[in-house]
Amino acid sequence: MKAWHLALGLLTGACQPQDTADKRLLQPPNPSPAQSAPALVASLAGEWRVAGVDGRAFDEPAGIALSADAEEIWWTPRCAGMVRTYRIQGNVFSTGPHKGFVPRKPGEPTPPVCAIGLPARFHEVVRAIDAATMIRRTANNGIELSGGGRSLLLFSQ
Repeated sequence: MKAWHLALGLLTGACQPQDTADKRLLQPPNPSPAQSAPALVASLAGEWRVAGVDGRAFDEPAGIALSADAEEIWWTPRCAGMVRTYRIQGNVFSTGPHKGFVPRKPGEPTPPVCAIGLPARFHEVVRAIDAATMIRRTANNGIELSGGGRSLLLFSQ
């Protein structure tokens, strides 16, 4: 009979709500405003994969990787002409033509010396870069360029 009371006590105890101290341990602390504010993006230097264009996932058979240094962002091969200088001031982003390259308009074919097939949605990526006026770090540590009704989501490779 004692075993029955012991088992019944254990079972009913398991059904009781947990102590509030246990609940506090499971909940993450509220971040301070300084912790929750995303860090400003100082540079795009590095290798990037295109993850989204104009709010839609970039889910194509072939991805697009972009490279950047402290002053330029480009798609390889550079002879394809997708090379832009860029500037970041706070969260303001601006682009311009690369010195030595004449940027082509979206849809214009590459020069014969660099006659390559362009990836799907490539021109959307170029248009989003050219239209961008803002830059921010996302909650998932991505970089979003946006402006002119367009956006581009990049993740570091």
